[in-house]
Amino acid sequence: MSFDALETSRFGAKPEHLFAFTRQGVTLRFCTGASDFVVGANTYTAAQIQRSEIRQTVERAKDKITLKLAYLRDPAATDLPATQALGDWWHPYIPGDRIDVVCMAAHRGDTDPPVVEWMGKVVQPRFGDVELELTCEPYGDEAQARGQGPRWQKACWKTVYSTGIRGCGLDRDAFKVDATPTVAGLVLTDAAFGSSTLPLYPGWAEWTRTDGLVEKRSIVAASGDTITLLYGGVDLATGVAVTVRPGCPKTWAACAARFVDPENHYGGAIYKPIKNPTDGVSMSWG
Repeated sequence: MSFDALETSRFGAKPEHLFAFTRQGVTLRFCTGASDFVVGANTYTAAQIQRSEIRQTVERAKDKITLKLAYLRDPAATDLPATQALGDWWHPYIPGDRIDVVCMAAHRGDTDPPVVEWMGKVVQPRFGDVELELTCEPYGDEAQARGQGPRWQKACWKTVYSTGIRGCGLDRDAFKVDATPTVAGLVLTDAAFGSSTLPLYPGWAEWTRTDGLVEKRSIVAASGDTITLLYGGVDLATGVAVTVRPGCPKTWAACAARFVDPENHYGGAIYKPIKNPTDGVSMSWG
């Protein structure tokens, strides 16, 4: 069905709303109908979910939408809604990665693909006892200053491990530490941490959940064979395989410890003076 036909049909038969939420390689699909909606090889599960009106204005920041879906916070609840697994992406731990959402519309029996009405990302969850509200922003809504090149500064401005134009090009596996630590709250202990050739703070820890998602947490402290994470995560328990990647303090010494040719990777200006030579000095000779 063409988009025009879809809009015209609103006066005779309201289309159903379809939603696809994607996090890393996992996609959850839902529909507003009374029964599941099958489109090709994809099944959209019938759920208690609704969205606000879609607007398209000259100010993209005003084009946010809100999605409301059923979610039970009571840990003793048994009759869980279809969207419970989706809400678990934000509860009890806020995800450290982006979650995308696509809003579509279609009629049952159509052979054409659903019409995409809105695309963006989830930026804020708000929980009630039985409902979750998600605030979503369209792509490209971030303020984007044009012509912003690297700044003249002593500290390196490049992103560690990135291979892009703003990255330092460090191999992600060159200094990683693999471990199966003992977990006590936010403190992880393993002898492998003490054998790291680089400081683990700043850095982060990664592990794979049972559902296939990869969690990532910043390291806020490291000493010997222990590290402390910023906050917890799903399936973080003793015996889980954890990979720790050292960060970078953005100094010349740190770059030299990571590369044999730091001059080809460091983004800072090592000869920039720390103190302004003219600060507090009179420029008058009269």
